[in-house]
Amino acid sequence: MRIPTLLLAFFLSGAAPLRAQAPADSSYRPTASDLADGERLFESQCSRCHGVGATGGVGPALNRLRLRRAPTDVALIQVILGGLPGTAMMGFWNLTVEEASQIAAYLRTLGRRPPELVPGDAAAGRATYEGKGNCGSCHILAGQGAGWAPDLSDVGLRLSAAQLRESLVEPGAAQPISPLPSVHGPYPAFLAVEATTSTGRQIRGTRVTEDDFTMVVRQADGRLRSLEKTTLRRLRKIPGQSPMPSYASALSASELDDLIAYLASQRGEP
Repeated sequence: MRIPTLLLAFFLSGAAPLRAQAPADSSYRPTASDLADGERLFESQCSRCHGVGATGGVGPALNRLRLRRAPTDVALIQVILGGLPGTAMMGFWNLTVEEASQIAAYLRTLGRRPPELVPGDAAAGRATYEGKGNCGSCHILAGQGAGWAPDLSDVGLRLSAAQLRESLVEPGAAQPISPLPSVHGPYPAFLAVEATTSTGRQIRGTRVTEDDFTMVVRQADGRLRSLEKTTLRRLRKIPGQSPMPSYASALSASELDDLIAYLASQRGEP
């Protein structure tokens, strides 16, 4: 395997930490063997925090095209080897530059979902998204909309057409994993909960964060409520439910196809 020239020169020089804005070496082309080795190394070194297949866990999901803290291949390799100061991401000094390059190359392949040929009209789907679907009341897309539900700006890179359809028809079937650390490990985001206070008041919403003593719940009106577990009469978690309504009967078959086509076209591009 040929190590990216820019990166190899950097590490051999003993220079100060590389800035995240550094350009990647565009001449580097990993082989199939490199990618297989990268997957093996990721599963043995990184999956404990980032999940099998980089789908997320205690650490964030990495199976996406754009990584905020590693916008270039060189920056990603630097994060693997040097970590991120001030975070739980430590540097893997036990890895060689070549091994880190293989892991980075493998991770980049996970975020490259090719465009799919899907039925439906994306332009009509946009009208459904903004109108009848009222999706912007909970989601952000390209900087527009509310902010408590998942950002959909690059959803076409993250989910297949089949996954998009499931999310619209059965929203609670596959809940995303929370990127926030928890003493209990990875847990589903947007988990429905029902709490009963000592006075008998019912509080319903979705879990935002939780530890052994408290849980923060987002109520239907968007307000956050911090609950002290020791003061509650009852706390019930309800997996498989979602605050998002099902569009199975709210939209026609053609409207669903159009909305899926529109969401599939959202790939984080300006």
